[in-house]
Amino acid sequence: MAANYWESSQFQRFMLTRYELAEVESMHAMQLTRHETVYLKIYFNSLIQKVGKRLRTRQEIIATATVYFKRFYINNTFYDIDPYLMVATCVYLACKVEENPHHIKHIWGETKAALAEISADIKFPYDMPDIAECESYLLEEMKFYLIVYHPYQVLIDISEQINLPKPSLQAAWSIVNDSYLTEACLVYPPHVVAIASLFLSRVVDQGSQPDVVAQQWYADLNVDITDVLQVVNDLLWLYDVWNGYKEGKMPELVSRYIADIAASS
Repeated sequence: MAANYWESSQFQRFMLTRYELAEVESMHAMQLTRHETVYLKIYFNSLIQKVGKRLRTRQEIIATATVYFKRFYINNTFYDIDPYLMVATCVYLACKVEENPHHIKHIWGETKAALAEISADIKFPYDMPDIAECESYLLEEMKFYLIVYHPYQVLIDISEQINLPKPSLQAAWSIVNDSYLTEACLVYPPHVVAIASLFLSRVVDQGSQPDVVAQQWYADLNVDITDVLQVVNDLLWLYDVWNGYKEGKMPELVSRYIADIAASS
């Protein structure tokens, strides 16, 4: 395991520039509107959350599973591997990597239950051996580089440095969770996402420290403020689009999207 983020495979192998991300998204989203692309991100992140909560896993495990899911579909499509199967596989692998393993039968059962909560029409014709086989594809795609650095510890460290009140920390933590509905984890280092979440939380939460203290702290940061503001803008765009999200319509959108990919292949 790398001693820090800058020496890790996450930074050296998996980070994209915004230009590279735009190319990937344009390739995958030819059959989708911009809003539909965001809806799919919300949907599958929400599904991973549902499975994780049913397993009573830590938020960091859910975040790791989400990163695995995003990494796999950089170079693959929903037609190549059913995204519902990949959700189960990412959660299964993330639990093992984060040292909170669950039996594959438990993962399989909770995934089916989470899907049933959304719609009885969602097909999940897979068994435990299918998850095990899918895991091998996921591992191969990621070249067995499995350690993921998240913004949560950075956020905790910052909160201790500036004596951040608990309500402000909770607001920023929730925004970090929301950042996984964007592609920030593929483009920006964890500390940038943590700072952007803290910055945005000051708009949401009025119980934060006096402005003069925060302004001095931001001024002393050794970070590109342009990157921070870009993450903030991505989150604001997410929240705006989220207003039109309807989970009940998502299974149909997923089926249509996969059919469109198959037709264009």
